[in-house]
Amino acid sequence: MKFKYFILLGIIATATLYIYLDEGLQQKLLGKVHQVAPELNNSTLYKWQNSKGEWQITDKPPRKGVAFTTITSQDQINVIPGPQKKNKR
Repeated sequence: MKFKYFILLGIIATATLYIYLDEGLQQKLLGKVHQVAPELNNSTLYKWQNSKGEWQITDKPPRKGVAFTTITSQDQINVIPGPQKKNKR
């Protein structure tokens, strides 16, 4: 009986190593997870101002007594614009 568990553990370890080393497979599997559970696509961020008036955005809420705004973002959307190409004339 122990031998069967040892073989099963070896198969699981081999599959895990294969997935770990193959980035393309990781992306395919991650895409499947997000199709099955779309709520995993969202992250909650917290935005507030510190004592110096500087804006803070983190994944953890501030300490008690600090007013904050909750931001929900989609993980698979790039919110940073790419570089603009300059037209040469």
